[in-house]
Amino acid sequence: MIESLNGSRPAMPARELGDFWTVWTKHRVAARLARRGACVLALAAAPLFAQSGDAAKGKTLVESNGCTGCHRIGDKGSRTGPDLSEIGDKRKAEQIKTSITDPDAEVLPENRYVEVTLKDGSTVKGRILNHDAMSVQLIDTKQDLRSFLTANIRGYTILTKGLMPKPNLTEEQVSDIVAYLSSLKGTEAP
Repeated sequence: MIESLNGSRPAMPARELGDFWTVWTKHRVAARLARRGACVLALAAAPLFAQSGDAAKGKTLVESNGCTGCHRIGDKGSRTGPDLSEIGDKRKAEQIKTSITDPDAEVLPENRYVEVTLKDGSTVKGRILNHDAMSVQLIDTKQDLRSFLTANIRGYTILTKGLMPKPNLTEEQVSDIVAYLSSLKGTEAP
């Protein structure tokens, strides 16, 4: 017999202790796996529950709210804002939602707007396409490609705020738009 630690009670025989330990360990492992299994199942199902919007309604909302006045989807819309034709492959649903509800939170470098001030004092705003030592190229708000030699530029400012207006949408409408945009995974718009 093994002596107890405090000496007050007799300890379990080593063989019985081993059997107890084995059973207890198997029980603990099974309980942990069950919890993990439930967690894995819940994590796998989370996107299904989170994306409860109606993509068809979302498409209608995108079209009726003038989103294609700046954004392009497939062969429709403007090129002044980011092309959304493959946004479902590039961004997670939560990122798309944030881009809608808080458009200034993250502006990717390829979507930045600049305000170019020319030496004559005039200014031009547009989405920057390229900037090198010789020139700055952008697409302006009228979808015209513009190129300016750096010798003719007084300066330019990268705009990171206020590019996209905050939409006045309900939570359900945002979910619908997110469902629609998340479905856009190629050149063909659904």
